[in-house]
Amino acid sequence: MSPDHVFTAEENARIIRRVFDEFVNQGDFSVVDEIYSPDMVDHQPLPGAPDGTAGVKYTIAGLREGFPDLHVTIEALSAHADYVVIHNTWRGTFTGEFLGMDPTGEAIEFKGVVVWRLADGLICERWGIGVESAMLEALGLGWLMSGALGRKGRRRKGGGMDLAELAATVSSLTEAPSPTEAASPTEASRP
Repeated sequence: MSPDHVFTAEENARIIRRVFDEFVNQGDFSVVDEIYSPDMVDHQPLPGAPDGTAGVKYTIAGLREGFPDLHVTIEALSAHADYVVIHNTWRGTFTGEFLGMDPTGEAIEFKGVVVWRLADGLICERWGIGVESAMLEALGLGWLMSGALGRKGRRRKGGGMDLAELAATVSSLTEAPSPTEAASPTEASRP
């Protein structure tokens, strides 16, 4: 790519699909060095994760250790300028050690929303919305989110957005009707 290339929303969406298709689901950790900025900020990493791409690898390695059959399905994706928003479903069987917990052998499934910010074709920031709390709930540890483990996400150098600012930004970018305003498929097909 030329240094003057401006990445489109569609190109950014393809990059985010690679996160799941190649990295999370297939375990190809080399993808991280191709599509993440070295100083990437994950606002909801696993506890103990280092900063940058090392933290990204640490988080997914921890998840894949605890859930060797981990698979994430992207249910919906919306790309707008430098932001990509996905709704996804995480599935796996808890057969390995995870966050100091012994495996239970139970299959878990949980859903969440992830917002990504990219710049120049590289992932710079990630916000998980409901992913961590849904995972803890699926593991029977939902009570931990009542404050014992709740913490503010990391902020990128030079400032950054908190979740309220992020939600407002995503809302302004999508300008989609709310689910209550959108017509159901049966209503939309009526004359």
